[in-house]
Amino acid sequence: MNTADPTEITIRLLKRALHLLASEPNEQISYLKQLGVNPDEIALEFDDAFRRAIGTSGMGLLSKEVVAAAQPVDERLRQMTNSSTEVWTKSNLETSPEWRLLRSLAKEALAKISETAG
Repeated sequence: MNTADPTEITIRLLKRALHLLASEPNEQISYLKQLGVNPDEIALEFDDAFRRAIGTSGMGLLSKEVVAAAQPVDERLRQMTNSSTEVWTKSNLETSPEWRLLRSLAKEALAKISETAG
């Protein structure tokens, strides 16, 4: 029986979610069209992976540095969610400064996690 390492799975899921958040708008929109979902799905995928990383870190299986690297992305998504501006549209995904900042934070987090966790 081949069981996957929960730490490796968590890091892979987190990197995948960050890669999607860091992607160019046309790539994000293409992904959303394939799934038939709205832009908030990108945030939900990150949230799932980030919450898993927090849990895995809490069990001592994942370094706190990995969670810390992704924390600014989580904070930015929370701000976007609580904003009075409608950020969860494809149009805003393409043009808004909120999404540009989010992409930048996701790129930084991805680089830090790649350095820390490989």
